[in-house]
Formats: sequence, structure tokens, C-alpha cells
Amino acid sequence: MIKTLRIVGEIAVVTATADFHPLRQTKQLTSELVRLGFEGVVLFDLLAVNGLTPNRFASMKFGKNGFDRTSFAVESDVSLSIQDEQDLIAKTDPTFLLGSVLSSSELKKFAH
Repeated sequence: MIKTLRIVGEIAVVTATADFHPLRQTKQLTSELVRLGFEGVVLFDLLAVNGLTPNRFASMKFGKNGFDRTSFAVESDVSLSIQDEQDLIAKTDPTFLLGSVLSSSELKKFAH
């Protein structure tokens, strides 16, 4: 099972799954980030819901008052180490990939 939230340095990486779309569940995510005492940039990996599109990754700042929705941005320049780790996590969980919006041909391309 995919862990939907992990802290990587000063960035919180949130992974969407077939049944968890983080941008639609910001209250739940806010509670978890507050519980962790996190403040900083939250990077959303939306592979499961957006596929291999240019808007796979997005970000938003998170502070004491919750998410700063004005800071929302599609990210095209994601750290290669984070992207590689996210890819590896996805590739090692076949259930995650099958629940994603990826087509059969995209699944084959992504898995190799």
C-alpha cells in the first residue's frame, strides 16, 4: 500500500491514489500536517489521477494557517531524486498502478 504522505527534507510529498485525491481532501491533509508540525512546501504527486501529464506534480505552501491556496502551482521542475523515488514507489505497487488512470500502454511504458 502506498504511503500517501512522507517528509523529504523540507518538503512534504503527498501521493494521490485511486481513492485519495489530496486536492479534494485538504481538511484531512491539513490535520495531518498540523499534527506533524510541518510548515513549508507540499508537493503533490498526482500520477494516479492525472497520469503522465505535465500536471503530474503540483505544489502549495503550508503554514500555521493551513494551505496558502494562492501559492498553488503546477511543477515542471521537480527534483530528480524525488521524482525517481516517487516512480519507484509507484512501480513497486501493482495495485496502485492498476487503480491509476494510466492506460495499458502507459503502464507498460512507465513500468520499464
